[in-house]
Amino acid sequence: MPNPKRRTKRPPARDIAQEITAKLIARLEEGGPLPWRRPWQSSASAMPLRVTGDAYKGVNHFLLAIETACSGYTSPFWMTFRQAKELGGSVRTGERSSTVVYYGQAPKKDEPAEQSDGEEGSTYRFLKGYAVFNSDQIDDLPERFHPVAGEIDTGVRANELLYGFFDRMPFDIDHGFEYAAYQEMQDRIVMPDPSRFESEGAYFSTLGHEAIHSSGIRNRLARECFANYHADKEARAAEELIAEIGCLMVNALVLPGESGGTVSLLASGCLECDRCFVSKC
Repeated sequence: MPNPKRRTKRPPARDIAQEITAKLIARLEEGGPLPWRRPWQSSASAMPLRVTGDAYKGVNHFLLAIETACSGYTSPFWMTFRQAKELGGSVRTGERSSTVVYYGQAPKKDEPAEQSDGEEGSTYRFLKGYAVFNSDQIDDLPERFHPVAGEIDTGVRANELLYGFFDRMPFDIDHGFEYAAYQEMQDRIVMPDPSRFESEGAYFSTLGHEAIHSSGIRNRLARECFANYHADKEARAAEELIAEIGCLMVNALVLPGESGGTVSLLASGCLECDRCFVSKC
């Protein structure tokens, strides 16, 4: 006898609203305004724009404005992977997309859009999400997608002697960015210019924090929490706490009196779960 056809289970439908909520919560946990505070001035745009130059509205404006503030993007332009490719650009490896949504309505299946008496047929509303990238995440785009930011100068300059301490380390340090981060693929730290920071101590504390992150890669200390930073919430919390404790130790050597950044509530959760955490660092 022929085997009866097996029914294949459909994957569960995406819950776009839940995905957006979860992403907002994650953004607040990993670096939102509270309790973390950005110690430099940013020229990030507050008006997210489509690739056509039209402004995003409603919830999309809100979502992309948060992404801009958290990531320090300077370009107001956002586009899909395909749109970037059509413009000759390429999204950099490892860049994380942001979600925007589209509300619409469509006729229900097997029902005409319009009844014979002229009345509208049954329709349903839907919410669709799609991924976009900021122009700052994309290489080789036309110059118009990277408008020149206004100059900001707080008067802060990096002490050459202190900077030399970090400059002798194995990673590269590049300035001119709107955010601070360690980039494993290039083995480099990217930083805003010192003139963007509120104090010299804030600049070196930020640099020290990112320098500790650089020690976690495979060919150095091979920290498991660093390897799982983007995949696991607890690993991210542990890595951030290690970076902050390490920053405090570096400051004790090169910047006495500077306490460093503020350990986030997310990272402090590591102490609640593992009271021996600090002794393991």
